[in-house]
Order: sequence, then C-alpha cells, then structure tokens
Amino acid sequence: MKKIDPVTLEVVSNHLISIVREMATALMRTSYSTIIREMGDYTTALFGAEAELIAQAEHIPSHQGTLSEAAKTIFRTVKMEPEDVVIFNHPYEGGTHHPDIMIFKPVFADGEFVGMAGSLGHHIDVGGRSPGSASTDALDVFEEGLMIPALKIVKAGQVNEDIFDMIRANIRVPHKTLGDIRAQMAAVALGERRLLELFAKYGRQRLSEVVAAVIDNSERLMREDLGAYKDGTYTAEGFMDGDGISDDPVRIVVTVTIDNGSVTVDYTGSSPQVKGPFNCAITSTHAATWCGVRYMVSPLIPQNEGCYRPIKVIAPEGTIVRPTRPAPLSGRFHTLERMTNTIVKAFNQARGENAVGACHSHLSSYAVSGTLADGEDDHFVFFDLNGGGWGGTPVGDGLDATKGLMSNSRDCPIESLEIEYPLRMERYELLTDSAGAGKQRGGVGFYRVLRFLHGDGYFTNRSDGQKFAPEGVLGGNQGTKARHKLIRADGTVIDMSSKVTNMDIHSGDLIHFETVGGGGYGNPADRAPEKVLDDVLDGLVLAEQARDIYRVAVDVEKGVIDDDATAALRAG
Repeated sequence: MKKIDPVTLEVVSNHLISIVREMATALMRTSYSTIIREMGDYTTALFGAEAELIAQAEHIPSHQGTLSEAAKTIFRTVKMEPEDVVIFNHPYEGGTHHPDIMIFKPVFADGEFVGMAGSLGHHIDVGGRSPGSASTDALDVFEEGLMIPALKIVKAGQVNEDIFDMIRANIRVPHKTLGDIRAQMAAVALGERRLLELFAKYGRQRLSEVVAAVIDNSERLMREDLGAYKDGTYTAEGFMDGDGISDDPVRIVVTVTIDNGSVTVDYTGSSPQVKGPFNCAITSTHAATWCGVRYMVSPLIPQNEGCYRPIKVIAPEGTIVRPTRPAPLSGRFHTLERMTNTIVKAFNQARGENAVGACHSHLSSYAVSGTLADGEDDHFVFFDLNGGGWGGTPVGDGLDATKGLMSNSRDCPIESLEIEYPLRMERYELLTDSAGAGKQRGGVGFYRVLRFLHGDGYFTNRSDGQKFAPEGVLGGNQGTKARHKLIRADGTVIDMSSKVTNMDIHSGDLIHFETVGGGGYGNPADRAPEKVLDDVLDGLVLAEQARDIYRVAVDVEKGVIDDDATAALRAG
C-alpha cells in the first residue's frame, strides 16, 4: 500500500463523510413518514469497488455494518449496470428485518464499476399480520411482512413500476412507504453524483489508493484503542422478558476476549433460537457486536470497513443470535440492545474504575393503527420508539430519557404526531425516582400518556424491561423497570406485558408508558449534596429518596440543603 500524506488522508476521509451526511439530509427532507422524516430512523453509506464500506453517516448504530453486508450480497448476486437501482430487505440474505428496506445504486467511472451508494430506511409498514409490521407473536418470517430479494427497481434508468405495484398491493399505507422508497432513491442518486465528483478530482487510481489508506487508518486507530485494555477473557450475561410466545426469560451470554488490539466476541451459551420474533439474523448480530465494541473506543474514528477488521464474532447456529430460517425476527432490535449492553458489561471487567452502569437496553416501541376520520376509508399506521435512562459513568450522570445503545433516533414531535394522526399525547414528562442512585446517578426514564381519539383500531406493544432492571456498578443502585397499561374510556385498567400484538383499542382509550431508568455508578452516599438538591428541585428525585438513599436532607420549601441534618445522616 502506497503511503498517503496525512493531509490528503484527512481531506478525503472527511469529504466521504460529508457526502453521506448530505445524502442523509436529502433523504430526510424528501421522505413521507414520521419515522424517517421526524425520528431519523435511516442511514446512508458509500461502498468501494469490492463492496467494502468506505463511509457511513452517524445515524442509527444498529445499522453499522448491516448496509455493508447487504452491499456484499448485492455485489455478489446482481449483475449491475450503469443507472441501475437495487431494492432489498430479505433478512436471511443480508438484510436486518422486514421494515428495513435498502436501496443501492452502482457507481461507474470511465465505464468501470467503482462502488455503490446505499441507503436504509425503517418503513412505517411492510405488511404482515400486524400494522406497522410489528408483531410480537409471529411464528415465522412469512407472518412478518413482505420480503424483497435483490431486485432492480430501476434498470438502465427505467423505473420498474411492476415492483412498485407489487409492494403497493401488500402494505397498509402505500403512499408513505413508496414515497420513502423514492426518497431513498434520491439519496443514492446524490451519493453517486458526489462520489463521481471526487473521482474526477483525484482520478480513479489515486482515489482508490487514498480510500484504501482511509480504511487502513480506521483499523489502526481501532487496534490502538483496543490495545489499551488489559488482555484477558471476560464473560457477562443479560436477560430479556420473553420471546412474545413464552414468558420464559431469554438469556444472552457474551464472552469477550481481548488480545493485543483484537477482540473476539463469543455468544456461546445464549438461548437457543426462540419461537417468537426476537431472533437475530447474523447481520444483526454482527451489527450489535461491532456497535458494542465501537463504544469502547474513540467515537472520532471514521466509520468504515477498517473498524470491523479487529473484531471476530462467534455465533453458534441455531441460537437466538444465529437462527435457522424461517425463524421470525422482526423484533430483533430488543435482542440487539441486550447483546450490546451485555458486551459493555463484559468490558466493564476490563475497565475497572471506568466501568459504566447499564442502560435500559431496549426500546419501548409500539404501533397504533386505525382510520383517519369519520366517513374516510383511509387508514393510518403510527410507529413510535420510546427511550429510557442510560447508566451512570465515572464522569457524569447517565443520559435521561434517551434512545438505547443501538439507536440514535429522535422522538416524534408531539405537534407532528397530533397533526398527522388522530392521537393526542396528554402527558410527556421525566419519571421521578426512576434512575438508579449512585455517586453519578443513572439517567431517568419518562412517563407518557397517549389517547386514541377516533373510531376503533389496534395497538401493539413491542417492548421489554418489565422483569430485569438495569444494574448499577461499583456500588451504584439498579434503575427501575418498565410498566405499561391501557385505561379504557370507561375507566377499566388493563396491565400490559411488554409484548402484546393487535390489542383492540377504541376512541377515548389511554395508553400509559413508564420507561426504564439507568443503573447508577458508585456509592449514592458519595454523591455531591448540591447535585442531590438539584435533582430534588427538578423533580427527578423525591426528598424521601434523597434522605434515605443519598443521605442528604433537603428542605423542599426553602429549596436548600439542611447541612446539619445531612452531616448527621452521612456520619451514620
């Protein structure tokens, strides 16, 4: 490999990142659904001549590497020509789960294939037995929605409308899904144009050499950071509530072996593949692994194929992390969160005082469907993602009410939700006393109440965290567990498990969400009294908890610390 001067290396690396960011902006600004337009559940990327990842936008961590593996599938199986566009989502052929539709466009320079532009978007509905394609009790992949093998949706510049017609016939809100697909097509067209501009500037041979050096540089930086950890083997385990069919906990076992800048992540001992839709295709398992290890190194390392070279994955076939088809897997995101959190737990053993508390390790996701208004035949589907608290760290409290380790999406703005759907968010607030106490407390969860306003519909709860609370570290307390309930318009209260599919809901019904708080870091009695006071005044901690757990006496009426009482509490 030719030596590349550091200035050119940085300029090209950041130019590639700017391209994928511009692609992402174009996708967001032209999309139709709230899950892409408002919540940002999408990713854009560029690939080289061997389908290697050369740049990926900083959006959803669970998409790390998944587009790369799908690109290799396309590269291997499809004969691509100029002005082709390929659509793909098959979860057993390199995809993730059904709603994640991917679009790829090959890039040709001087008649030679030089790479691809790719985009991935989570679509509001791709069919299946449950609105939002969010079933929690599907028994195989065929119940979960439309599966699309690698097909040319555009061939030599001509759009294949038959594919659009086929998709339209199988989904509930076709104008939004097809609009989002066209937005993805616009994003990859922009990526192609910008990449060709870069080739024109540097020349094909020179740019290929620089890009190879960019990838090598990311590998070098990964190995340097991983080499700072003490070599050894560290094992941790985590649990999910169940698989949607059975209430038996689902076990994730992670054994991390650190060896001179390389890491092996072994899932041997994890639960066999489950009947419900919480299995993970191997691409998703790779994503969870790469993401978990990436959390252990500098976030400034450019995201490309080099980041994955130091990481080896062992995923036994027939387990939840590598099921055999046609096992269902549409709910795999909750398993990914648990896997990544368990990787962090294993690394905690190597991090010592730099360990971190556990986060909520899932998403309280749900889907609501119904009709838009009286007399209208138009149906709606709304899919939402709720976060929770992250774990406390050596340098600060955990993040409050934030998406998990594998997500980076935003909340759907209430104004957008209420304008577009017959729904009303009646409460949305941080959840008092949900954080695990500690010298640095965990992040708090939140409390939301959603009212269904019109007609009849269905509600699906695809969540977790009701049985196993996030653990604290180094003396920190665990966070709270999740709670969900449905209150009928007549006042009837129904406690919901974390996994419910197609529950009937009617006008006036209320859906209550209490999400999980993160685990604390360090002894709560070592927390600075001023921080405890701030938490009490902000409504995050009750005065009783401040006294009993943090050993801080707060005069709520005066808004001050009772220094004498606090000294007595902490002396005892």
